[in-house]
Amino acid sequence: MQLLRLLATLWVLLNAGMVHANRQKINEKVIQTCSGMYSKEDWGGKVDPFISFNMKQISELAENDPGVIVAIFDYQDYQHLGAKTNDDRNYYVCDDYAIELSLCDAEHKNEFIVRDIAYDPFTETNRTLVNQVMTFSQDTVGLHDTKYPVLKTGYFCVAAISSSDNTKFNAVINFRNAYGNLAAAEVNKLPLYGLLAIGYVIAMALYSFAFWKHKHELLPLQKYLLAFFVFLTAETIFVWAFYNIKNEKGDSAGLKVYVVFLAILSAGKVTFSFFLLLIIALGYGIVFPKLNKTLMRRCQMFAAFTYALCIAFLIQDYLQDPDSPSLLIFITVVPLMLTMFAFYFMILKSMTNTVRYLREQRQMVKLNMYRKLLTIIYASLLIVAAGLVISTFVFVGMNTIQMVEQHWRTRFFFTDFWPTLVYFGVFVIFTFIWRPTDTSYMLACSQQLPTDPENVADFDLDDLQSLGEPSNNFDDTIRDDDMIFTDDEDNGNERENQKANQEPNKMSSKPT
Repeated sequence: MQLLRLLATLWVLLNAGMVHANRQKINEKVIQTCSGMYSKEDWGGKVDPFISFNMKQISELAENDPGVIVAIFDYQDYQHLGAKTNDDRNYYVCDDYAIELSLCDAEHKNEFIVRDIAYDPFTETNRTLVNQVMTFSQDTVGLHDTKYPVLKTGYFCVAAISSSDNTKFNAVINFRNAYGNLAAAEVNKLPLYGLLAIGYVIAMALYSFAFWKHKHELLPLQKYLLAFFVFLTAETIFVWAFYNIKNEKGDSAGLKVYVVFLAILSAGKVTFSFFLLLIIALGYGIVFPKLNKTLMRRCQMFAAFTYALCIAFLIQDYLQDPDSPSLLIFITVVPLMLTMFAFYFMILKSMTNTVRYLREQRQMVKLNMYRKLLTIIYASLLIVAAGLVISTFVFVGMNTIQMVEQHWRTRFFFTDFWPTLVYFGVFVIFTFIWRPTDTSYMLACSQQLPTDPENVADFDLDDLQSLGEPSNNFDDTIRDDDMIFTDDEDNGNERENQKANQEPNKMSSKPT
């Protein structure tokens, strides 16, 4: 789970400042952009879905210069664009040279060359057009008067080529779906994050009930877990609200601020996850009721330092121009990766030491709890690895067109939502193991304490009082499997005492 969280952290942080908008930019350097689109029948809405081209800026053109040649098409039909010349070169624009070579007709001048039938090298068959291809030229600033109607769900692209090398332009492509402004590849996140938020609420309610039921015998660790439960539930609701607002309002300045807020929450989520794992690996809450104050303060300071690095990286990444990345980003990336690696190393080392200590002390109840935690960690890693392997085999087994057409709607699940879902399952199972019970407090405060004075935690008066309170049901409260292990020497002494007690009875039975 540590490695999973480390990978998930880097993925979240590297993408925190980037918003997959439904409006995408295109220029002389980036000549093509694509996006999935749903038809109105497949995903209902108020408007008919369409794709529009809006020229924002264009340089001065020479006389009779057509400006920018644009094509809007279904990705399945990309092989129908352009034609091969006699010297086996791909030629895409229908100009005088292409008309002279009979690659296109004069009526389609200053447009993309579109062929009705094209050879597919993957299937080694001839393909016909699946959807119509809209092509035109534009030499002025403004919205093109014709919009491309989306009548069928698919993956659509817009390509734009300037007529000359000196032409500079900037345009915005609007992939407008019927349901709202959210991109088609992200719309499934709305119901999924909504269900995930409901799952967090239900799990938190169950944990809160156990927390309230045993409110007089709680461990500090269990209080940490409840507070983190509240944080994770709120964070998931905020993520769902982000996609809902984006779908209703589209991109705006306020939404960009909201993205930074979500990134800060994600940084806190990851940092506290590492911190929580570290103090548990050190034995906090179960092996020792409390950690040494100096040790706990060091853990808290290191977590705060890591969180500050996360925030610094997020701010720097958000302010950086994605089109021209700078090497200055390594100023925050390198320290952040080093601190996360340090977290990872300390967690594994502390977990190993704690398990070895419990094994040497023969504290099997606590040892089994840590073994369950290790099982959860390894199982989560195997699940994530299995998901990556399965998705890789699916992608490799298909050609490019099939992969894009069939997986643009589900790709986000493996790259974004799948680690989040695994994280939810791991955290819920972990809190269930460490939930408040009738014996959890007595187990932590039992005499199974280390003899090293540096690690022994100071008891509060409440701890001593709880240990000193008599209980008529003590045998019922602490079961045999929760009791302390008895040394063989103690067992031998007990047998000798029993034997000694039996001797007088034997002697009294003899006649005098």
